[in-house]
Amino acid sequence: MSENFPKPTSRPGIQAVHVNSAREMVNLHVQGRNPRQANSNQLHGRVATQLRARGAEIAANATEAPQKAAQSEERLQISGTGISEASSRATPSPLQTSHPNVLVPAKDHQGECNNPQCGHCGQVIIPLPKATFPFHEKPSITVNDWSIYTMKGPILLSNELDYLNSHRFEFPLPEMIFGNNYVRIVNDKTQAVIEFNTLDALDSLNDTADFKVSYYKEWLSTRPKASASQAETDTGSTKSDLESVKPYDWTYSTNYRGSVTDAKFESTGDKIPLEKLLRPDPILFFDESILFEDELGDNGIAMLSTKVRVMHSCLLLLCRFYLRVDDVAFRVRDTRVYVDFETNEVLREYKTQEAQYDELLTKVNGRSSDPKKLLRDSNWVSQNMPITSCEVERLS
Repeated sequence: MSENFPKPTSRPGIQAVHVNSAREMVNLHVQGRNPRQANSNQLHGRVATQLRARGAEIAANATEAPQKAAQSEERLQISGTGISEASSRATPSPLQTSHPNVLVPAKDHQGECNNPQCGHCGQVIIPLPKATFPFHEKPSITVNDWSIYTMKGPILLSNELDYLNSHRFEFPLPEMIFGNNYVRIVNDKTQAVIEFNTLDALDSLNDTADFKVSYYKEWLSTRPKASASQAETDTGSTKSDLESVKPYDWTYSTNYRGSVTDAKFESTGDKIPLEKLLRPDPILFFDESILFEDELGDNGIAMLSTKVRVMHSCLLLLCRFYLRVDDVAFRVRDTRVYVDFETNEVLREYKTQEAQYDELLTKVNGRSSDPKKLLRDSNWVSQNMPITSCEVERLS
């Protein structure tokens, strides 16, 4: 009889092995974000053992005056994750003296800062350990005489875009504008400020674009204000119901090098010390954000983004404009700012790169099953394009 019944077939759905695998991944993620603290009983046991050992040492050396006992008690530091003993020498080691003063948040931070400092590695935790709505982050850090502030928020609302279009900009804005995002570097002694923000970057656009391709009119039709202006130009009419716009670069190819206050950059022959940046120094602060992005009517991408990395000895900030016009060309414009915390030296490098689309496409063939995957990677594109210009300046 059993042969008359068909064998059960597997039904679509999530198998138990996949569920268990997902649970393990979640557990690993939670443990990574919240490292397990030492058990309180074990911690208290270690504390008692260390105190008994320290007391015996003090009693054995009581003839050397009570000052040594006081110093020994000061050297015993109990932290949230265990016990750490400071150096037993009266003078700190060269490694300790070379480490800069670090404050999290920055000493002049305004408002609330929800980005704590990791108790294990000392790095500022970005993004926030807890999700908040609306999304809003303002991490900061001070190292020696320099303070670094960043701000990340959502894209601008429609009413904010309308205000910018009517009061500040006379051209169609990019599709996605993170108008509140910025990176700010401040010298706390001289009050010199180097800042990268969205609105100042859009102010630096040229009046005309270098690229005008076959689908330019199709792209123009997606921008009502630009389309109306083009209609006026083509017909020679000046109808009052058509809103004219100022000519602008439709690829949003900004040459933005940052907004500088109370300081001035001068040309120099020095170079950013790459050997110092390549050292495996611990990172105290790292953040990245997008300032604006536009897909050029589904015919490519134009994006301006920032990255900042802060170590004990220096920082490096990268503001990159990346442009890909499909079947036409690539363009990368990088602004790098290097700050040495030990010497207060500040260097700014501005580099431009350009290449034809077909030139890079030939370099991709055979490297990936998805030929256009690498073309979407701005780092790979930058590494495989020739440099058209490079300037280095020093902050005076």
